[in-house]
Amino acid sequence: MKSPVRQNSLSVLIPTLHVRRSVQAVALAAGNLKACLPPQLRRQTELLDLFPQQHTAELVEMFLARKPQLIAFPLYLWNRLQILQLCRELRKARPNLLLIVGGPEASADAENVLLEGELDGVICGEGEESFGQLLQALAAGRTPVALPGFLPADAETARPAKPAVCRDLSSLPSPWLEGILPLTEGCGVLWEVARGCRFNCAFCYDAKGHQGVRPFPLERLSAELELFVAKGVAQVWILDSTFNAPPERGKQLLRLLIEKAPQIHYHLEAKADFLDAETAELLAQLSCSVQIGLQSADPQVLKPLHRALRPGQMERALKQLSMAGVTYGLDLIYGLPDDNHDGFCRSLDFSLQQQPNQVDIFPLAVLPGTELYQRQLEFGLKADPQPPYLIIENRSYPSEQLAASRKLAAATDIFYNRGRAVGFFLQVCAALKRTPAALLADFANWLEGAAGISAEKMLTAEHWQAVEILPLQQKFVAEQLRKAGQKKLLRITEDLINYHFACAEMLLAGECHPAQKLPPQRQSALQRWRLNPQVRLQKFTYDVEELGEWGGQPLTTLAKQLTVEPAYVIFLRRQGEFVVESLQEDFAKMLLAADGKKTGEQLIRGLTPEDGAEMLEFALNEGLLIPAN
Repeated sequence: MKSPVRQNSLSVLIPTLHVRRSVQAVALAAGNLKACLPPQLRRQTELLDLFPQQHTAELVEMFLARKPQLIAFPLYLWNRLQILQLCRELRKARPNLLLIVGGPEASADAENVLLEGELDGVICGEGEESFGQLLQALAAGRTPVALPGFLPADAETARPAKPAVCRDLSSLPSPWLEGILPLTEGCGVLWEVARGCRFNCAFCYDAKGHQGVRPFPLERLSAELELFVAKGVAQVWILDSTFNAPPERGKQLLRLLIEKAPQIHYHLEAKADFLDAETAELLAQLSCSVQIGLQSADPQVLKPLHRALRPGQMERALKQLSMAGVTYGLDLIYGLPDDNHDGFCRSLDFSLQQQPNQVDIFPLAVLPGTELYQRQLEFGLKADPQPPYLIIENRSYPSEQLAASRKLAAATDIFYNRGRAVGFFLQVCAALKRTPAALLADFANWLEGAAGISAEKMLTAEHWQAVEILPLQQKFVAEQLRKAGQKKLLRITEDLINYHFACAEMLLAGECHPAQKLPPQRQSALQRWRLNPQVRLQKFTYDVEELGEWGGQPLTTLAKQLTVEPAYVIFLRRQGEFVVESLQEDFAKMLLAADGKKTGEQLIRGLTPEDGAEMLEFALNEGLLIPAN
C-alpha cells in the first residue's frame, strides 16, 4: 500500500453508519480512533454520522464534496452490506481514494471484506494504535509496513497472524475527555469500562482476539463520570458484556457510579452466576436496568456452547434483584443446536415465570469468526451467508419450527414487552390455566385471525406502540376469560391491565407543568385547551388504592376482596413524585373533553358558573390542561 498523498496533507473522513436515529447512535469507535491521533492529524480528520435512510448516491456526493484522501469505516453486522456497496461506488468515482475498514465484521472476515469492498486495507482487532501509525506513515509520504492487525490489499504483503490488541488501555486517550464526541443536555453515552470477555461462548465474537477482561483505569472512568454529570448526560450504556465478572470488579464500578453520578440512568449486562445480595443492594441505589443472557433454560442445550446454567441458582439471583427493586430483563435465542420449538417454549415459560421487565428474543446468528461458524457442519447448522447471518434451519430445528418460534417471539414482544404486561401477565395465565408460551401463542393466532392483523405487521413488532396494544390486550384477554367461563373476572382484569398501563405511562412521562404563560381568567374561557400529554386519566371499577396495594394476588381473590368503587383516576409526575388520585366525576369529564378543539367556555358548559370557573382555573394552574396551540 503506497502513500498517494503529499507530505502533511492527509485529509481523513471517519463516517459511522448507525442502526437508526436514537440516543444510542454514538460514533464511539470513530471517536476512539480520532482521539488517538496527534494534534495535526486530528485537525485533518472529520467524523460523520450516517443513517440507513440515506441513499448511496447521496452519500458518495457528500463524501467527495469534502475532498478526502482517506475514508475509514467502522464495519458492523448491520451496516456491512451498505458500507461495502458504498466503498465500491467510491472506488468507481475516485480510484485513488484510500478506503479502509475496521470493526467486528472486518476483524472476523477480513479477506472477504477486503475483496467485496474493493478496499485498500482492513484493520483487524482494536484499531487505535494501528490506525494512528497508518495515518502518520501516509501523512509523511511513507509506505506503511508491518502494522499490527493491518491487512493491506497488496497480495505480496504477509497476512496478519491475529487481530491487534491494545495491551495497555491506560495509554488510550478518552474521546469524551478529549472533547472528540459531543455531549449535550439529556443525551445518551456509550461508555467503555473494559474490553474483552472471560468467557468463550460458541455463538459470540466478544472474546475473539483476546481472552480475558482488561478494565480501563479507575481514574479515567471517574473523570468521565464527572464530565457526564457536568454536561447533563441522561443515560449511559455500559459496554461490558459481563460487568460483574469477577464480582468485586462489578461492585467497585457500582460504588463509583453511586459516588460520582447516581442521577444518571445506566444500562448494564450481567451474568446471573455472579449476582449476590451485595451487588443487588448496590444496583438498587442506582437508576438502572440490568440485562441477563439466559439464551436457553435447558442446560443440555447450553453445554456444547460453553455456557453453564443452574436454573435454581438463576431463579435465586433474579429473586434477589426483584426483592431489591432492580429492573432486569432476560435474553433468549431460538434456533440453537439441539434445541427445537418445544424447547424454546419451555425456555420462554421459565423466563416469564421470573417476571422480568422484558424478554429480548433473537434468532440464532451464525457469526463469522465464531466457533459455531467454523463448525457449522458438525452442529448441523444452515445459516444465511449474508449479514445478519440468521439461522435457516438445523438438524433439530426445521424451518417450520423456526417460523413458529419467530411468530411466538413477536407475540411476546408485542403483548409482554411493548404492552407492559409484567405486572399482570402471570395472574392472567393462572386464571386461564395456560402456560405463558401457550397464552402468547394464542395471542399470535388471535391477532392474525379475530383481530385481522397481517403476519407482516405482527412480525415487525418494533413499529408497535403501547397505546395501540392496550385495546388489543383488553379484547383478547376478555375473550379468553369468557371462553374459560370466567366472566366474573372481566372487570378486575380490565382494571388491572389499565392500572399497570397507566403506571408505566407515568414512569415514562415527563413532569406535569402548567403552561409558561396563562391568559387572564376572562380570556381562558375563549382559549382552546387540551389534556396535558404527560397526564393519564382512566376510569376504574375497583378502589384504585386497594388495587395498587393488593394487586399482585390471584384475580379470583382480588375480585372478592377489593371494594367496588367506580371512579376516574389521574396519573402524573410532579417534582419527582408519582401522583395517583381519584377525581370528582364532573372534573374528570371536563378534562377528558379537552380535545384541543373546545374552548374553556365549552368545557364547563353544564356546570354552575362558579364551579366551572373554579375547576377550569385549577386545571390550568396545575398544568392538567394546556393551550391547544
